[in-house]
Amino acid sequence: MRKVLALVGFVALALTAAPKPSVAHHALAAEFDFAKRGEFVGILTKFAIINPHVRWYFDVKKPDGTMVKWELTAGSPATLRDNGMLRLFTTGTTYKATYMPARNGDNVGRVVDFIFPDGRVITLFHQDPNNPNDL
Repeated sequence: MRKVLALVGFVALALTAAPKPSVAHHALAAEFDFAKRGEFVGILTKFAIINPHVRWYFDVKKPDGTMVKWELTAGSPATLRDNGMLRLFTTGTTYKATYMPARNGDNVGRVVDFIFPDGRVITLFHQDPNNPNDL
C-alpha cells in the first residue's frame, strides 16, 4: 500500500511540475512596424482561414521578373466571417495590398487594405479605431 501511495504521489508531482504551454498572446506592435507601410500587387495563391489569424499567401513579381512569396495576416476568422468577407477572396486573383511590414524584415505583413481588380477597397486595419480615415 505504501508503494502505491508513493507512486501516486510521484505521478501527481510529476504532472504538476511538467512544462505547460504558454497562454499569452503576442503584441502586434512587437511583430509589425505600425509607422511604416508597404504595398505590392500579387497573385493570391492560398487563403488560410485558421485560428488565431486569417492568412493570405501571394506570389509577387519583382521588377527583375523573379517571383517572391509574401504572407499577410489579419484578425480572426470569426471577425471576417461576421462581416461577410470570407468568400470575397479567390485564389488565382491579382490584388493590390497595403501592409505594415514585419520588424524582422521577412516577407510578412499585417494587412491594412486590399484593392480588388474591380477597384473595391477593403480596409482591415485602422491605426485609430475612432478615426477610420487615419491612414
